[in-house]
Order: sequence, then structure tokens, then C-alpha cells
Amino acid sequence: MRPVTNRSAGVLLLSILLAGFLVLGALPNQVASIRVGGLSLLWWYGGVIAPVTGVLAAFRGRAGARTRSPADE
Repeated sequence: MRPVTNRSAGVLLLSILLAGFLVLGALPNQVASIRVGGLSLLWWYGGVIAPVTGVLAAFRGRAGARTRSPADE
């Protein structure tokens, strides 16, 4: 049986990214509506920061899976 290594870290990171959107939206005094470059912080997080971070985490996880040798299984 193969040990689970990177998968749990990737799932945890993606869960934190999803929770971050909810936390940012729930901040008091409408902090998420502060505008940067004409768009709100919540839009930047949900439309750019979280998806890009998620994709990078997924590629990092796939690269780590490819570099393992068959002897590791």
C-alpha cells in the first residue's frame, strides 16, 4: 500500500483558500468592498488570487507525483 504524502497537504491548502473567501466576505465594516484597481478585494481574491494559488498548488502536487520512482510505490 502506497503512503499518502502530498495529497492531504493539497486538499488542506485548497480548503483554506475556499474558507478564505468566506472569511473575507464576513469581515466587519465591509472590508471586502475596498477597491484596488477599480475592483473590490473580494473580487481580486475570488477571481485572481485563490484560483492562481490553487492552480500552482495543483501543478506542484502533480510535479511531486511524477518525480517519484516506481520503487516508492
